[in-house]
Amino acid sequence: MTIRDIAKLANVSVATVSRIINNSGKVSDKTRLKVNKIIEETNYHPNQVARTLYQKRSKMIGIIIPFAENIFYSRIINGIQSVLQPAGYTCLISFSVGSNNKKYQAAINNFLQNNIDGIISSAFEMNENICRIPLVMYDSANISDDIIRIASDNAKGGKESVKLISTAKRAVLIQHLPLSLPTVKERVTSIINELKKRHLTYTLQEISEHDTYKLVAEKALHNIQTYDAIITINDIYAAHILKLARKMNLRVPADFQLVGYDNTEMSELTSPTLSTIDQQPELIGKTAAKRLLALIDGKSSTENSVIDIKTVKRESTK
Repeated sequence: MTIRDIAKLANVSVATVSRIINNSGKVSDKTRLKVNKIIEETNYHPNQVARTLYQKRSKMIGIIIPFAENIFYSRIINGIQSVLQPAGYTCLISFSVGSNNKKYQAAINNFLQNNIDGIISSAFEMNENICRIPLVMYDSANISDDIIRIASDNAKGGKESVKLISTAKRAVLIQHLPLSLPTVKERVTSIINELKKRHLTYTLQEISEHDTYKLVAEKALHNIQTYDAIITINDIYAAHILKLARKMNLRVPADFQLVGYDNTEMSELTSPTLSTIDQQPELIGKTAAKRLLALIDGKSSTENSVIDIKTVKRESTK
């Protein structure tokens, strides 16, 4: 008999059973009674080693980010550390590139070996070990009602991106990462809906995580005469599009308007400066850390937190 078997018999998630066993997190009395009854009837004995590891505080938190070079994630980490360090916690940071499952599992195994007290992650794969540990997700899909998710308002971000190019008369190019990523799909769907309201045509252009910045810029400016505006993935890609546009003697925003995303420092250093969307990554990080500490202390609910975005209009749009 395993924790998965108990969850299946009780018709609840593994994470819920884990909370009941470890007496952490918010679970209804009805569910708690139901699960405890099944545990008693099946004579289930939790893995005592794992429980000991869980219950003993190490004052270490594991953080998983997908892309080391993306300033957006660095700012999230800054927000996380601004809360955890004063609380006496050390952060173990691991990079799990894109959807690389092996690197993700290696990161989790490393965290478990270090007896971390909780995890803040942008990716998640359900397994019995990780379900024993307090977990908060950020910038990710809503995987389970039992898992706290902290994310910016992607739908509003998409809508505001279109408002930045409100003077566009012709087609708009939308560059995006794979739509299989829920947060990407949410933002792109919002962009499309807003363009349709304005009776503007659009072209979707998928970018692989393996594409170089140079290639992304070349893709963006191929047939640029067709478009009035480009909405790209983030400020980094937008900066490279501007760089190539200068080489091609294209003027922004006279020849085409350009919208980035994230409002990094780079967006103020480009020429022209970038209109962009600020996801408030430091606030995402701070919120994730505060929710995790509350979860560790058994005080947190599993309600998600949506962080508002800010629209930043600069010189790359009219």
